[in-house]
Amino acid sequence: MAEITASMIKELRERTQAGMLDCKKALTECDGDMEKAAEFLRKKGLAAANKRAGREAKEGLVFIKLSDDGKKGSIVELNCETDFVAKNEEFHNLGNRITSEIFDNSLKSGAEIPAALDETIKGAIATTGENMGIGSFDTIEIDKGAIASYIHSNGKIGVLVALASDASDSAVLCELGRELAMQAAAAFPQYVTSDEVPETVKDKEREIYKEQMKNSGKPENIIDKIVEGKLSKFYSDVCLVDQVFIKDSAKKVSDVVKEYSTKAGSPIKIEKFIRVQIGG
Repeated sequence: MAEITASMIKELRERTQAGMLDCKKALTECDGDMEKAAEFLRKKGLAAANKRAGREAKEGLVFIKLSDDGKKGSIVELNCETDFVAKNEEFHNLGNRITSEIFDNSLKSGAEIPAALDETIKGAIATTGENMGIGSFDTIEIDKGAIASYIHSNGKIGVLVALASDASDSAVLCELGRELAMQAAAAFPQYVTSDEVPETVKDKEREIYKEQMKNSGKPENIIDKIVEGKLSKFYSDVCLVDQVFIKDSAKKVSDVVKEYSTKAGSPIKIEKFIRVQIGG
C-alpha cells in the first residue's frame, strides 16, 4: 500500500476541488495513483461537482491565532476567488473559525483536516458562489520563550516567529519577535540560518557560480574563494539571521538578536518562522 502524503492530498484537491477527506479516501482506494484517484472522484460525483469548483481561488486572507501565554500559535491561509469576498465579514468569520479549529487541535497538514470543517467550507462555497479552500497552514509550540506574529495591512502576508529563551521578560521577546516577523514578511527569507540550507542547494549554487567564472581566466583557487563569497551573499538573501535588518541597514538580523539578548539578560535563539502569503 502506497503512503498517502499531505502533498498528494493537496495536489488531488487542487485538481478536483473535492474535499480533503474525499481526496484521501480516493488516493487510498487507488493505492496512491493520482490519475486513478481523480477518475475515482469523478465517478463518485465528487470532483468538479459544479462550475465554481473548477475556478481558481487565488485571493483570500491569512489568519493567525496565538495562545494567551504566547507559547503556541497557528497560521492559516484561506483562499477564495475574489478580493470582494475576502473583505466580507462572513469570510473573516469563516477564517477565524477554521483557524481556531486548527489551533485547538494542533493541526499541521491537510490530511488532518476533520470532516466537519471540510463540510463547513463546502457550505460557504454554496453560500457565496465562490470556490474556497484552505491553503498553507501550520501550528507551532514552544516550551521556553515566546511566539510572536505579524499580518501585513492587506492581510495577504502573515508570519509566526518562535523564539527560544530562558528570559523572563516576555515583553522583550514579543518585541523582538514582532520585529523579526515584519522582517520575514518584507524580506522573504527561506531559512533561519545557513545550516538549514540543504547541501544540494549549496552545491547547485556553487555549480552556477563556477560556470559564471569559467572563462574569467582566474586561477582555480581564486575562483573557489570568489564562489564562497557569492555563496555568503546568497545566504544574506535567503537566511533570516544573515539578512540586512530592514529598519537599519547598518545591522544584520543576527546583530539585532544579540542586542535583544543583552536586553533580556539571556540568549535568544530564532527557533523557527512560518511565512504564509496569499498566492505565494
